[in-house]
Amino acid sequence: MFGRRKKQEYGGMAAPAFPAEASPIPVAPVVRKAPQLTTLARSAVGNRNYQQDALYVDSSKMLAANKKTRLLAVVCDGMGGMADGGKASRTAIQMMIQGFQTVQKHPEMSIPAFFRQAIVMIDRTVYSFPKENGRGSGTTMVACIIEDNRLYWASVGDSRIYIIRGHQMQQVTRDHNYWLILQEQVAAGQITMKEAVANRKKEALISYLGMGNVSLMDINPTPVELQYGDMVMLCSDGITKTLPDAQIQKIILADAVRPEQKAEALVDAATHINSHSQDNTSVVLIHYEEIDIKKSHH
Repeated sequence: MFGRRKKQEYGGMAAPAFPAEASPIPVAPVVRKAPQLTTLARSAVGNRNYQQDALYVDSSKMLAANKKTRLLAVVCDGMGGMADGGKASRTAIQMMIQGFQTVQKHPEMSIPAFFRQAIVMIDRTVYSFPKENGRGSGTTMVACIIEDNRLYWASVGDSRIYIIRGHQMQQVTRDHNYWLILQEQVAAGQITMKEAVANRKKEALISYLGMGNVSLMDINPTPVELQYGDMVMLCSDGITKTLPDAQIQKIILADAVRPEQKAEALVDAATHINSHSQDNTSVVLIHYEEIDIKKSHH
């Protein structure tokens, strides 16, 4: 046999085996990374009879190298003491989505200018709703548009936007309530801090959509440059009046809570802690991250 003859020629060792056709050398997959805006959202009624919160966020988007990628997120908290807060918050969301479609068609449009126009239009629309028993409708709104990694935001009322970077969490919006005026009075020496804290009206809203002449709005004129790993959170006060900032941060940063469950974990924590009187609770999370794109080459 061929094998035996070769064995003798190699001094008793088996001849090296060469397959008829060389197999390809395996190549490890090439891991390419691409930036992505990953979105999560969760809303719950809590212990209220009606859901007056409304939210919207685009689905997760991978950033494109050859064109601007834009993403919209909005959270509105309809005002419970008014005729139909749910209608007000839903209307605000719908008008923001329609306006954003115009922004998408005009890449050169100023996003802060769009926010100003949208806020005035929504305010007038909600103000024009039929009044029940002389009381109108109203809603707060926080909105953000992320263009590639640049964050633009707008706020009217006391819903909030936070940026989480590393182990730091920062509220970037102000609460538009009577507390702002009380703080100014403290700074001017007109009242003491103790008197300000004791004021029962300190959480009463001084700006919301539906006033008919909204003037107090916060819009960042210069975008925030997001870094990989940053998270942006938009939420109604159902979160922030129940969970202290430290607990919100703990849930968001917890390794034990999978990324896709973080929005749900925040809402569940709020409704669990305040099981008797929990307000409508809504949260949107946007994670700016690098994701792996694997391509095998042979």
